[in-house]
Amino acid sequence: MKKDLIAELGRALWQAGNGAAAVDPAAADQLDDLGLAYAVESTTRALALAAGDRVIGYKIGLTSQPARDAFGAGEPTAGHLLAGRLLEDGRPLATAGLFEPKVEVEISFVLGEALPGPNVSAQDVHSATAVVAPAFEFVDSRWRGGARTLPMLVADNTNAARAVLGSGVALPADLSEITATLSIGSRTVPGSATAVMGDPADAVAWLARHLLRSGTRLEAGDIVLSGTLCAPTAIRAGDRLVADLGELGRIAICVS
Repeated sequence: MKKDLIAELGRALWQAGNGAAAVDPAAADQLDDLGLAYAVESTTRALALAAGDRVIGYKIGLTSQPARDAFGAGEPTAGHLLAGRLLEDGRPLATAGLFEPKVEVEISFVLGEALPGPNVSAQDVHSATAVVAPAFEFVDSRWRGGARTLPMLVADNTNAARAVLGSGVALPADLSEITATLSIGSRTVPGSATAVMGDPADAVAWLARHLLRSGTRLEAGDIVLSGTLCAPTAIRAGDRLVADLGELGRIAICVS
């Protein structure tokens, strides 16, 4: 019964991310624990791989305490990043096929070395990181009306939809000092790296330890979207988004 549930939900969510209708939240009535939810997320990843996509890294969600409180979560969540969902810098974001997209401003890590140990620390992350870059993550729920529970969020790959990375720079000694400003036309949204578990390097260290529980590790070349500095903000066609992360640089994209 559980295997059937995992397969059915995984396929429904994957199809919803590829042009089908959003999934009825009633289908998640038996999705009652995180083990099942991560199994559904793994199914969506397997379907993407079977369709010719590839995993190029990971994303971390619920990295702020208010976000965790909203879902009753004791720790962040993790999802995968697909090559087919990573946009080229300078190309527009097409909203066609998305339901209610929001933008997040993030610091992306590109690893130069693997992070294999069970006690990975922020200092280990600093040592293993090749570059960091400003990034936009575009999140979207494949559940109709959005995820209502923590297992629903996790099963849907923690709302991962699209992402774009700016130019890489050397990792600063103290990421917690980084602030961000997201501009959408005349609107501005402030943000800070301290919203990401106090320091985004701590979030990446958490991810390394989390993945190890299922026998996976962060590898050299992996991209990690470490969590949003700004509140997730709704976007629509016609918007131009600009994020300024100070010494990490700027990133901009148009929404079509």
